[in-house]
Amino acid sequence: MLRLLHGYKAAPFLIRYISTKPIIRIPKSSIHPFGDPSNQRPILQNVDWTINEGEAWAVMSASSGDSGKSAIFQTLLGHLRILSNPKEPLQHGLYPFIGENIDPYSRVSAVSFSHRSNRGGAFYDYTARYGAIRDEDALTLRESMFPESILEDKPDPLAGSPFDKPKVKKRAFEDVVKLSDEDKALFDSLVKEMDLERLLDLPLIALSNGQTRRARIVRAVLARPEIILLDEPLTGLDVSSRPKLLNLLHKLHQTRKPRVVLGLRTQDDIPEWVTHVALVQDGTVKAGVKNDVVPFIKHNPSVLDVSGTGPIGGGAGSIVLDLRGVSVKYGDRIVLDNLSWQVRQGERWHLQGVNGSGKTTLMSLILGDHPQSYVQPHLLLPSPPVPAIPSKFVLNHRKRIPTAHLRQSIGVVSPELFDAFPRRHGPSGMSVWEAIGTGFEGVFVPLSGNGIGANLPEQKSLRDWREERMWDVLENLGPSAWKPSEYPREIAAEFAQKKFADLSVGEQRLVLLMRTLVGRPPLVLLDEVWSGMNEEMVNAAKKYLRERVGNDQAVVLITHWEDEVPWTQSEGLKTFRLEEGKGYLV
Repeated sequence: MLRLLHGYKAAPFLIRYISTKPIIRIPKSSIHPFGDPSNQRPILQNVDWTINEGEAWAVMSASSGDSGKSAIFQTLLGHLRILSNPKEPLQHGLYPFIGENIDPYSRVSAVSFSHRSNRGGAFYDYTARYGAIRDEDALTLRESMFPESILEDKPDPLAGSPFDKPKVKKRAFEDVVKLSDEDKALFDSLVKEMDLERLLDLPLIALSNGQTRRARIVRAVLARPEIILLDEPLTGLDVSSRPKLLNLLHKLHQTRKPRVVLGLRTQDDIPEWVTHVALVQDGTVKAGVKNDVVPFIKHNPSVLDVSGTGPIGGGAGSIVLDLRGVSVKYGDRIVLDNLSWQVRQGERWHLQGVNGSGKTTLMSLILGDHPQSYVQPHLLLPSPPVPAIPSKFVLNHRKRIPTAHLRQSIGVVSPELFDAFPRRHGPSGMSVWEAIGTGFEGVFVPLSGNGIGANLPEQKSLRDWREERMWDVLENLGPSAWKPSEYPREIAAEFAQKKFADLSVGEQRLVLLMRTLVGRPPLVLLDEVWSGMNEEMVNAAKKYLRERVGNDQAVVLITHWEDEVPWTQSEGLKTFRLEEGKGYLV
């Protein structure tokens, strides 16, 4: 039975019916992978969870494995099997409020910012988007995500370049179904509230990660699902964007257009408008009113003790990154404006800036991914004088450094690398050991059977050093660091044999951090490094960065959250802030 919400004044497209039936119902069930026998240990057990109309839920996970919130979301998407109690069968399906003649899973959308959306297992070149900025196939945000909103040919946002005459982009979107008046009103409202209006006709290359993520949420809402699952929606958003997004999600949930279920980590703040929490830990789910469930969250006190610690790095060393007068522009749009910045060995930096301030572009220049890195007048990057010799480098201009050498000298964790890293399943898939070992050369496939690199010199010392480095990151960043054990080597060895593709999102991210640090590169760039990690993982990683990264290495951390920085200003932490393309020392 459905009844209309009375007394609510809203635009026509925001009216939705209230269901007297549960929105989601899982009655005392166990959750299994499809194909596993019923007598095998379930991923989750004794799950008794009901979401009623009017309740606002967050799913929180205190688990680092697949038995966390990801298992709940995979269940809600129909990717895991629900084995209900025979005494209380799943009579009306997982979504009782959806009609029997409708495929319920077609009415549920999911947007995750903790893992990659590409379901293929192979590596893809995430730098390719920089290669076609003047090409006819360089899509704008509107053309990529919202082609239905195209009413006519749009002026080229890159027009105005001294090398190009103004022109109009010609694209074939005749087959795209245009938005109805109702959908157009919804589209206009969403892009305005998400501050995307001014970005719609810019090329994707000019957008930050945070801006693109806001667009993904709008795209999902435009599909008009009954329920939208948002996993870690605040990831990568700056301070000013967070309340805007949360207010929008609250409004959408109140009007059931769509109903919103959030996925959060146990260390995340719970929005005020959330009324109920499903806490997933130790293979079980505790669900109920927020104030009743929150006390059961197992917080792990930080392993960091900064009292009495000395200055960072023991004194600045040689310059490892040198930028002077660096500028990037797309037509009339200036992204970086006469930027100058020096980073030295032993220094720890916090790179700040709101979404769209130029951080992503700056990182692409430093990594040598952006074509304009070759034409900067003064962009000096670290390069190994002889490959395979750790911690040695010379400064060179980008055009004089082979990309393969640059990847040995700069270790990086970023959303783009995480999405692109190969995840083949089965016997041909990489093990954890092999994935970590690719960090010595900065490659994406193992170069030898031993997992520590190919064509190594005959010196036994280098091979021994690499093996020592492998065990160092595995023992100090792996499972025995999340939950201390008397047998760290045994636990590390077992973890090293697992397939990378079979790990949870948090475990994959931590393995890629191991990959970044294993070769002790002179420069380390960490962009949104904590995304997807639980509290134990974050604590272990912060401890490693504080205590085991060398004075001959420089680290740059890119984050919008002050409490995610492992170092303090009193210890010598330096801050570089981008504002509208200009850089400032803070």
